[in-house]
Amino acid sequence: MVIVNKRQVLIERGDIFEIEFGNDQSGEVIKQPVLVIQNDIGNRFCDTVIVVPLFPDLRLEGTLLGVLIKASSETGLTTDHVALFTQICTIAKKGFREETYLGRPEPDVMARVDEAIKLSLGLSTLQRLQTRRRSFDRLEKKRNLGS
Repeated sequence: MVIVNKRQVLIERGDIFEIEFGNDQSGEVIKQPVLVIQNDIGNRFCDTVIVVPLFPDLRLEGTLLGVLIKASSETGLTTDHVALFTQICTIAKKGFREETYLGRPEPDVMARVDEAIKLSLGLSTLQRLQTRRRSFDRLEKKRNLGS
């Protein structure tokens, strides 16, 4: 994160912010840490930011699309959290301010984030192989029906 002026920060991929997500039923503000996964060009020129929410429920780490982000002075998290890639979302840039910036995960965590994004969006080698296999199966079925 780089401060552009008092109201605006330059958001970078890998930044962790605590964002307000409205109010709960009692009127209390709901705040949740998020990890910025959008590319830096989009972060600079778009009015929205693609993020993945972070959850303190560590049981989620066991899911295929969960990545553990440890609490540390670098991440700014006070407890371990899991980035859950079934919950990728886009939020308005106005919620990102200097005072909501928490930190950044280590590069090895971002490498796991990249793999989770590929799996979540169907961009992994495994997904491409499965898609190719389904196409082949459909073609074979058409051939067999035509014989």
